[in-house]
Amino acid sequence: MERLLVMLLLTLATSACGRESQQSATAPAMTAPDNIVAAQGPVSKPPAVVPVPKDQAELDRMILAGYTPHGVHLHPPGVNECPLAQGGEAVM
Repeated sequence: MERLLVMLLLTLATSACGRESQQSATAPAMTAPDNIVAAQGPVSKPPAVVPVPKDQAELDRMILAGYTPHGVHLHPPGVNECPLAQGGEAVM
């Protein structure tokens, strides 16, 4: 009786293993169509000018995050020119 159960379990296990490899080999790869990828639109950019916060702690956090103080406003990281400056003033 035990031998019959072992043979039955062994047969079921080998048949299940054979089915997994066949299904995974025939499954198509999931890819996004080209028209969906192209229709996502441009990447948004942070504003070039951010007003100075009234809270000094918030101002300190923004400066530590990389914002540059410039007059009465801040510039996010990566902004090298001020759109409000007259005469081509650079942001340091």
